[in-house]
Amino acid sequence: MRINSLFRFSFYRRIQISFLCFILLPTVVASFLNYSITHNNVKEKIFLSNQTVLTVIAKDISKTIDDMTYASNFFVQDENVKKQLRNFMAMKRIESFHDFETYLQIKDFFSLVDVKTMNPDILMYVSNQAGFIVQSSEIQGADPEMTRQQYEIVKSRVDQSKPNILQWLGTVPTQGTNALSNKAYLLARVIKSPSDTQQLGTLFISIPERYFMKAFTQLNTSKLALFDAEGKLIAGDPIVSYGMDATAKNSIRNESLIQYSGWKLISETPDAQVTGQITKTFFITLLLIIPFFLIFFVVSMYVAKRLHRPIRQLQAGVKQFGNGNRRIRFEQDGKDEISDLGRTLNIMLEQINQLIVENEQEQEQKRELELQALYSQIRPHFLMNTLNSIKCNLALDNEMVHSQKINSLMSLLRAYMKFNEPSSLGNECKLLFHYVDIMQMRSDLVVQLDIELPPLLANLGFPKLLLQPIVENAFVHGFKKAVDQPRIVIRAKQNDHRVEISISDNGLGVSAEKIDLLNAELQSSQDTEAWQTDKRVGLWNVFQRLKMTYGSASTMICSQSELGGLTVTLGFKEKLPTGGSKC
Repeated sequence: MRINSLFRFSFYRRIQISFLCFILLPTVVASFLNYSITHNNVKEKIFLSNQTVLTVIAKDISKTIDDMTYASNFFVQDENVKKQLRNFMAMKRIESFHDFETYLQIKDFFSLVDVKTMNPDILMYVSNQAGFIVQSSEIQGADPEMTRQQYEIVKSRVDQSKPNILQWLGTVPTQGTNALSNKAYLLARVIKSPSDTQQLGTLFISIPERYFMKAFTQLNTSKLALFDAEGKLIAGDPIVSYGMDATAKNSIRNESLIQYSGWKLISETPDAQVTGQITKTFFITLLLIIPFFLIFFVVSMYVAKRLHRPIRQLQAGVKQFGNGNRRIRFEQDGKDEISDLGRTLNIMLEQINQLIVENEQEQEQKRELELQALYSQIRPHFLMNTLNSIKCNLALDNEMVHSQKINSLMSLLRAYMKFNEPSSLGNECKLLFHYVDIMQMRSDLVVQLDIELPPLLANLGFPKLLLQPIVENAFVHGFKKAVDQPRIVIRAKQNDHRVEISISDNGLGVSAEKIDLLNAELQSSQDTEAWQTDKRVGLWNVFQRLKMTYGSASTMICSQSELGGLTVTLGFKEKLPTGGSKC
């Protein structure tokens, strides 16, 4: 029992949960939100900073490529260069002073280009078909042996049929005792004579890896890599991937395209490197919150129990009142909400006691009224007994006609006296015979009443006196003028669970226009006063009682009768009992 009460969702347990939801939970949520916002802001700032530096590096590399393009165009377009290259075209080695002068002239041309490019790391050299090489300068780490090795590797990659473009030959390893880089990226430009398309030589441009690494030092907090248009690594950290992979998803990734070359410069900064300290601080804060949470939970249990104690007292008092102790009252000391609740409960108990007393008085008055009602029933019984005595006296005097009239009147009076009691369709039909008998005496008409009622429908539950207003309309309106052999026919039939009852007469009838108007009003009008002013309240009342008894799907339709007068058809759904009796 104690275990169940411990885990029961009691009032003070709700107070605890309220404390947790509105104090501790917002604190934890705010901490998570603060961590998430700070984490994202730091990553965004690092991304923007990296992108700015990456753009600067990309522009530097683009400028270098522009300089290389200028150098290649200089060798292709300058006439003096092409003149010296004609002398250089068949040179296998320096065999004469003229060859030496040609060699020096080409070296001078390289000096002019170096003044424009101002990049000491770039190595340029030109070769002829004999494989003789003249390089731009003896830069550090670029001895003739290394240059010869590069040439032998890439000469097969040069497409001699494309003299008008700068060809990208890819990377080649650099070997040699003085090599300062492990590899270099090679570009080439085929130089041909415009007059006879004779090949004058090939200009090679070697960009060593150390050039790119110097540029990458501007962003030393990230891993950088440069890729060519085919996704092959040119320089940089091989860990960096050209496409998105699992490593890239956990890093801040920046990309920048190099103009005119199709190269892509990519940097990756691991998330842990950027936000590791923030994450560490956040989890340390959470670990510090847990002890405070436990202390708060224990204190909240103590406070909640103290707060719940008056509630338990109120609960016990209410149970005593429910068990019959109507004198129980609650303490009203104090100015807090519990004391206000106690005062309110005391007022409520006083009101309940007052209601109990009043209810006892009402029950006593009800018994008195029931006795009066029983007494009032003596009067109509006296009237019925008197009529029955008159009927018997007339029968003894052989006044059978008047005796029958009084019998019909007594049947109608019984129906009116027990209007709300349940009846059946068979009894309703019997009552109509009595009603027609009385109306014939009143109107001085001889009216034939025919009723066609299947035995299955005789026991159908049916509201008392529902058909009487429709039969009355036949007398009042249909037979208000002389009619040859007045007649009323009532037919009942069943289709599945739907019952239809039609009341037809051979009276004066109603025009088709008025019938359409009447049907429209029956389907749409909800204004009782409008029907009363139109003197058709009988039909409206019948229709409303029909819908109240059998549902809103019930129908009342007026039509011209085959007998010459008016037909009113009632339709409704009802489950029928088995068996029946004839009317």
